[in-house]
Amino acid sequence: MSHPVTKLEIIEALESNAHSVAELFPGIPERLFFDGDPDHWSPAHHLAHLTQASESVGPALWSETLPLHPTRRSRTYAEVRDAAAASVAATHKDRLREMGRKVVIAPGLTRADIVNAFGSASANVRTAAAAWSEDELDRHALRHPLIGQLTVREMLLFFVVHERHHLKLVRARIEGR
Repeated sequence: MSHPVTKLEIIEALESNAHSVAELFPGIPERLFFDGDPDHWSPAHHLAHLTQASESVGPALWSETLPLHPTRRSRTYAEVRDAAAASVAATHKDRLREMGRKVVIAPGLTRADIVNAFGSASANVRTAAAAWSEDELDRHALRHPLIGQLTVREMLLFFVVHERHHLKLVRARIEGR
């Protein structure tokens, strides 16, 4: 998979991730799709988590009042990926587990509900990102709960990394059955 750099490349990578979700998740057997809990995630938990992430960042991307980033310089995809991995490795497992417990699959939700919610949230992030100029992506900041202050570009790169990571975990779980 390529490492996106420009706004267009980042949006295309996010679209590719959304397409992968739309292809993969509907084909997962129903029992396996929901077979998990907040400590041992099912594919539904992974997708609900990605939806929550998009829903938390989407509104911020529409904001015209994001603070300036102190360096006004974005790291590369590889640097963001490595910073994310280092942050997870440095975070105590109990904190990571507690953060994971916030992912709850509401009773009565169907696979289609969960897949469609991700599709909508992901599309909102991509649409909001498209409104930013290349320069603005590097000037403004958003806070990630583990990595800390990121430029908007870095946050979008994180989303590419994050979604690819969870897709990989779900594929591994499916293949492991």
